[in-house]
Amino acid sequence: MKKINRHVIHTFFGMSTMAIPLLISGLFHNLWLGVMSCFGALILMYYVPANQQKTMSQLLIVDAISVLALPISALLAGSMATVLWIGILAFSSQYILTKEKMLGPQAFFILMINGMLSSLGQISIITRLLFTLYIIFGIGIATIFALIENWCYDKYAITVRLTSVKFTQRIEFMRAVNYSLFAMLAYFIGIHSHLNNYYWLLVSAITILQAENIPTARHRQYHYVIAGVVGCIFALLIYTTIHETFLLMILAVILMGIICFTMPKSYLVGNFFTTPIALILFKLVRPELGTNLIITRLIAILIGTSIGIVGVVVFDIIMRQIKSL
Repeated sequence: MKKINRHVIHTFFGMSTMAIPLLISGLFHNLWLGVMSCFGALILMYYVPANQQKTMSQLLIVDAISVLALPISALLAGSMATVLWIGILAFSSQYILTKEKMLGPQAFFILMINGMLSSLGQISIITRLLFTLYIIFGIGIATIFALIENWCYDKYAITVRLTSVKFTQRIEFMRAVNYSLFAMLAYFIGIHSHLNNYYWLLVSAITILQAENIPTARHRQYHYVIAGVVGCIFALLIYTTIHETFLLMILAVILMGIICFTMPKSYLVGNFFTTPIALILFKLVRPELGTNLIITRLIAILIGTSIGIVGVVVFDIIMRQIKSL
């Protein structure tokens, strides 16, 4: 009974991290505040009790990386330097989290949020820095709920431990290098594709790049593509039938709850709802793009996951060569 209650409570917290920013944005008539804060609130996904005593350490490390990285992403947005920056961020965050053997999304949400912010080069630098504050606000909300959940259930100590970055673990180092190179490739191709929300190529690629071997990567790609296609069809129904801002906000909160409830049980089902929630958030602030975003999402999924598969295959070949030496 305790486990059921805990799972329900975690889902409630997840919905709250989405509902509070959207509610505040409604009160201040600032939809960008709500949407950007919702992106930051996804940091709650790093609360992974399976890490046990490292659970809170992981959350605080991710918070620190995010708060430091976001202003840089905002400042570099629109320049080709963002490709190199994404590579640096991918390598450092992935290496630190894998070196510490922390379970969960690894560098995924860090790169997703920074990739999104780095893609907003058409917006003024002042606005981008303001968006950074909105995202950090969402991170703060997510961290508070994670702290509450930890206090109620796990009671793991809140520790701030400096992670030593010594490149002595060859496999972790090579994996992080491979991860960063193909993350850069996906972002570079995204930029030159001239697609709206081109950072989705990066998101799709790193979803696959985090797989430990080729069979897992192929299985994950299969699930991600199916979930993405079904999610886009669902989003299309929403785009063509629902236009009221308040109803879209409610849907976003409900979908976040479903993700929190289903993701631990089924990667496929959880990913089915990530696509419509992303499209709903952008419909709130950029309704003029219409169904173009849905087409973009499908293209990004197909190209991005293919880049990810190639990355995993390359890493597998490198590991085989190293082991044969």
